[in-house]
Amino acid sequence: MRQALRVKNTRYRKHPVEIHNALHVMNPYYGIKPQYQRAEVPPGGDCNTVGDFTEQTAGSFAVAASGTPRVGTEAIRLTQTIAASDVAVYLRFTDAAGNRMPVDLRWARYVGMWIRAGAGDIWDPGDLAFYIYTREGDFLYADRARHIDMFAATYTDPGGALWSYIELELDRFTVATGHETDVLSEVWGLGWYSEAGTNGNTLDIDQIEFYTHGTGWGPARGNIISAPLFDDQIAFKGYAMGWSETAGRVEPTGNDDTAFCGICVDNPSEIRLAADFDIGDIAIIVLDASLLEIGNAWIWDDSTLTGEAVAISAVNRITNTLTVTAIATAYTIADDAKIAMMGNEAGSIRVDMVVDGIVNMLVGDASIAAIGDGVSIEVGAFVVGVSPTIYNGGATSQDTMIGRATEVGSDEEIIPVLLGVVGLST
Repeated sequence: MRQALRVKNTRYRKHPVEIHNALHVMNPYYGIKPQYQRAEVPPGGDCNTVGDFTEQTAGSFAVAASGTPRVGTEAIRLTQTIAASDVAVYLRFTDAAGNRMPVDLRWARYVGMWIRAGAGDIWDPGDLAFYIYTREGDFLYADRARHIDMFAATYTDPGGALWSYIELELDRFTVATGHETDVLSEVWGLGWYSEAGTNGNTLDIDQIEFYTHGTGWGPARGNIISAPLFDDQIAFKGYAMGWSETAGRVEPTGNDDTAFCGICVDNPSEIRLAADFDIGDIAIIVLDASLLEIGNAWIWDDSTLTGEAVAISAVNRITNTLTVTAIATAYTIADDAKIAMMGNEAGSIRVDMVVDGIVNMLVGDASIAAIGDGVSIEVGAFVVGVSPTIYNGGATSQDTMIGRATEVGSDEEIIPVLLGVVGLST
């Protein structure tokens, strides 16, 4: 016997509903939104105990205490020899009792560390690899899960054995064969693999850290907010940002802009290409099109920083295919080609910035003499798309300081700066 379907009706005269004034806004901007952030040093990553690190072959690729740390009580020194090819120095994560202990790093986006080359030493791409493990067992390089070149470009001692910072994006690591299904929920250790180089080259390492928000020179520690990007502007990690004078949105700022508000740590719409593309192509496949929309975008090679504006006329979120104006340059996965939305009047494209807190910044043409000195973006050194250098007041800095130095620093040295402290720099 079939049962008849019934539709239940509601009589609003018996159940009154009041509807007051209502307004629907497309792409609303609800104001600044604090962002989740995290940064952690793994067991042994403070580099205070050289005994935590092991040489695969004693003396072939050596590790020792540096004697002059950047953070804490000690740092480690890696030394290459002619016989150093294809050997490793590694760190096993252990608990206080010395038992092996994995670390869950699924939340992390970057790994970074302080580095310092020996006087006059040159490190080329291919000399040194950084790697991590996702399985317990032998910690030699042959058993790595992920690896990446420590240096994407030639790195030379900047002078006076100054400390620099290197930031490596975990998504850019090459996944080793047989580890394709591994995730970062169990990371058992990390290491360096010497493939080539010069006999006697040294590299000091200190404070290895995994984190979620980076500026290119280390983690962002402080208040990270999201704000809409101004019309047809583009912003990526490391850009200096300022409030637009004509709208409640942000844009890359020059060295004379007193509206500086922070350092960009992310453009959430940024996504990698899923395939190589040639000049003239009008269809581009990306890894994830969910945050892309019809409008203007910027496509570029992250390795060369060259790129161009394109107009997106259609977005297929099923196939992750974009219909764009014909591109003028070829883009490849090998060069880490990416695309990201440019700002629009609707305010639907947002960027994340650290607006107050500690960030690492590069000292410009003059030293920072004392802790607490006011610092400004250096005049003449600012280039859109490049992390700004800082200066200690005077005629070669902008009038308004962006923060205060938390350490003294020499020319070409990276130091932490406390952002969000405004005032005259002279």
